[in-house]
Amino acid sequence: MSKTLDSLAYVDQWPMQRLMEQQPDSAGRDLYKVEKDNFARHQPVLEAIVKRFGYPGFRQVGEQSANNFWLLVQHADAYPKFQRQMLQLMLVEVKRRNASPTNYAYLADRVAINSGQPEEYGTQVVYEGPGLGKAVPKSLRDPANVNKRRAAIGMEPLETYLEMMTNMHLEMNKPKPGN
Repeated sequence: MSKTLDSLAYVDQWPMQRLMEQQPDSAGRDLYKVEKDNFARHQPVLEAIVKRFGYPGFRQVGEQSANNFWLLVQHADAYPKFQRQMLQLMLVEVKRRNASPTNYAYLADRVAINSGQPEEYGTQVVYEGPGLGKAVPKSLRDPANVNKRRAAIGMEPLETYLEMMTNMHLEMNKPKPGN
């Protein structure tokens, strides 16, 4: 199961890495479509794994493969019911220390945004303002207490996270030499 999850995660990340590096696909494909097609192909595999083995946490598949499972679920936005089901299963595993509380926060925010609800942790961002903009949460419930919620699960303060996301966004979108 670990090899399957790790392979799927590699395929999941490949188009994103090319896009981040501003590199085209050597076969001339639309990398956004490749990404979307990958997500669609992976979701039923993930569903079958959970149906057969349950939630693949740290003790079942190791930390890297468990994190890869979460990453693949995180990218299953076209399947919100599946994401909600995995969020419920993941919460049980977080309480058992068999899944990452930080990953849980990212998925909880993703599920909230996909359901039209405000985020709890501010992990899902948009970029606003002049130029390429600065990272801000898409929406946020109770902003005055977000850093308490983040600290409770071992996350950095929201301001630190937003600065990191802004810097990454600027780096990704900086013109590459020769372009």
